Amino acid sequence: MHLKRMLWNTALLSAGLVLASCGGSPEDTARDVPEASLGTATAELNSPIYDRARTYAANNPKRDGGTWDQWCGSLMWRFGQLPESSARPSAIEAYHASTIVSLDASKALIGAFHWWDIGAYGHVGTDLNGAGRTVFMATRNLAESWGDAIGVNSVSGYSSRTGARYLGWSMDYAGGRIAGGGGPPVDGTGGLPWTTTEQDGIPGPIYYMRIQTVGRRDFGYTGPIDGVTGPNTEKVRVRITARELNRRGSPRTSAQEDGIPGSIYWTRVQTVGRSFGYTGPIDGIPGPNTYKAEHKICAYAVNRAF
Repeated sequence: MHLKRMLWNTALLSAGLVLASCGGSPEDTARDVPEASLGTATAELNSPIYDRARTYAANNPKRDGGTWDQWCGSLMWRFGQLPESSARPSAIEAYHASTIVSLDASKALIGAFHWWDIGAYGHVGTDLNGAGRTVFMATRNLAESWGDAIGVNSVSGYSSRTGARYLGWSMDYAGGRIAGGGGPPVDGTGGLPWTTTEQDGIPGPIYYMRIQTVGRRDFGYTGPIDGVTGPNTEKVRVRITARELNRRGSPRTSAQEDGIPGSIYWTRVQTVGRSFGYTGPIDGIPGPNTYKAEHKICAYAVNRAF
């Protein structure tokens, strides 16, 4: 793993070229019926800091003509317009110079910094909407790419993809704070209600909207949030279900990564499905009752995802 050490001096700091490295193995980013009509109620709501991050990434899709990969601290320092006194050689050193508020990412405020222990130099990102759902970072491990290794992922999405240990969140980056930060989380779901699919196993538009919303946050889904299923939504649905299955025990299914259900996946659906009312055989062969259990498990997961 190639990691860049920060070389800095007063001239570089004054020029705003501070470099801060972060850990992690480079990976390619994964790309990829009426229940009720919600109309425009599902439009995403974002904070001003989110809007600033989108603009910053649009204007700086590359870092000085190269990739942003491994330069997470540099992105925080530049995007946040932080003072020179907050510059550190690496994300992990900045972490040690910051005040951790909580290990519960769901309580993070807008503009908070999230920290991970990974590799030699750690990793950091800033929370654009609060609650750890949309974290701006420099890495190839993104749910949504906005340039060359610059974009967003959730705290859970980055942690699960890399195996990094989450260290908590702070409002400061080695004493520096992002202007306008500190507000409560915004409702990036547009007020979506829970889906009744968890109870009846019957999919509908709210169910699929929740899948698409979680898919955009955690699995690289880039399609519309419209409640209409299709190949990309179905792939995300399987990945969300598989993640819930993997959280509940073993054997582990690789469908969490590739969205392709196999015999292990279906056996796990049937096994976990017992707690959702499934009474059929545990044989890894899907049928109507297995599919109903699968929808219930996925609905359970997306109802609690935000």
